Formats: sequence, structure tokens, C-alpha cells
Amino acid sequence: MNKGVISAISNYKGGVGKTITAINLSAALAIKKKKILLIDIDPQSDSTRALLQNPASINKTVYHLLDPDEKIQDLQDFIHPTIHKNLSIIPNITETSGLEIPLAQNFPESNLYLRSAVHDYVKKTFDYIFIDCPPTLSIFVSNALHCADCVIIPTDAGSGNSLEGVRGVLGLMESIKIAGNPELKFLKILINKIDRRKSAHKANIDAINDRFGDENTFETSIPTSTLFEAAETITKSTIFTNDASSKGAQAFRTLSKEFLGYFNNK
Repeated sequence: MNKGVISAISNYKGGVGKTITAINLSAALAIKKKKILLIDIDPQSDSTRALLQNPASINKTVYHLLDPDEKIQDLQDFIHPTIHKNLSIIPNITETSGLEIPLAQNFPESNLYLRSAVHDYVKKTFDYIFIDCPPTLSIFVSNALHCADCVIIPTDAGSGNSLEGVRGVLGLMESIKIAGNPELKFLKILINKIDRRKSAHKANIDAINDRFGDENTFETSIPTSTLFEAAETITKSTIFTNDASSKGAQAFRTLSKEFLGYFNNK
């Protein structure tokens, strides 16, 4: 059984369910009594607002991990409990977006700031670690992929454009494997926001399977639901705190079982 697996959740197209995937897959695994850490590297900080009781009270964040002028004394100071038992988070703040230029000025060394700060400690301390990435191919995503063991790529069943986001992340992954993280692996595509009544959704799913193969897509898919948007935008909420009996919650329970099965069979 693999321990300390770091999975980046990335697609440079927005609105494909990255944060929905990050907070709800993390929560589903925490409910299964796995020790989970979510690293919110997206300056929009949606995962932070969803999972923390009082985000405004946090002093140590991803901003301080990536700021070249900061000195990290104890990583444990950055790790905070969330609304779910067994699930911790390294939160983010919107001010982190202002680090993009300083990080670019320190390129390529700045690609490794997150890895240098967290990699060894979190792999020893947690069963599974997820990194919620912004909808870009920025220095923040590059930091996440340099730190990760594998990548989950969410995509929106209703949007043909999100397929381009899959290609973009796969291309960046190949560059990073050459440049500094040769062990990085593509895990699978997760199809989100499915409404099986709509023919466009079926066409987009077929296009994903034709392009990337069934073996590269999770068998579990996530249905469309207003509960997810509520869980993402309302502070202190996941699908399990919002409606644990919903189809969406059941989908993430099934996804967590499939995810664990992938690693337990290795």
C-alpha cells in the first residue's frame, strides 16, 4: 500500500470542478479515516474558505511558503485542522497572486519552492496529499507539479473546451518530467458535472474516451448538482456537510474507493 502520495488537481480551464474535486475527494477519504492534507495553491483560495472555520484568523499560508523573503521555521505552523476530522489544510490568501512576478524573477529555482518547503515532511506525515491548483499554467501550477507524484485532471462534461485544458496540463507535465520531476505520473481524468440527459455531454465524454482512452479516465463520474456550487461558495461546507445522502456525495464516496484501489493495487 502506498503512503504519502501527493496528487495535484489541475486543468488550466476554469469551471471544470477542480476545487469541488479537491475538497470533496479529500473529505471522502478523511471520512474513511485516512490522514489527508489539502494544499490550496490557488490564490482564489476557494478550498481555504470551504474548509476552514475562520480563514481570516490564519497567519501562516502558502503565501509565506512561496515568498522568497520568508524563513520557514516549522511547517506544522502552516497546517491547520478543517471542518472534517482527519483532514488538514495548508491555506492560501488572495495576496499570493502578487508573488507571481517575484517568483518569475527567481526562475527556474522558484519552481521548487513548494517542494523544498513541504515534500519530505508531508509524505511522512499524511496518507494522501492533494494540491488544488489555479485555472492557469502559471508558476503556481509548476510548483505543484514539481512537488506532486501524480496528477488528476478534472474536466467538465458539458464543455468541449475543457478538453484543451487536459492537453495543456499533459504538455506541462511532460516538460516538468524533463526539467525536474521525472517520477511525475498522469493518474486519470475525472469527468465532472455530468447530466446524462444532454446529448452534448455524451458527445464530450465520447471525445475524451476516444482521445485519451477509457483506461485513463476514472470509472466514477460526478453528476451536476447545485449542491456542489453551494458547498464550494459557502464557507465551511463540503458535499458531506451540505447533504451527505445526495447523489453527489455518493459519487465522491465511490471515487474515493476507486482512488484507494488504484494505489492499494500497486
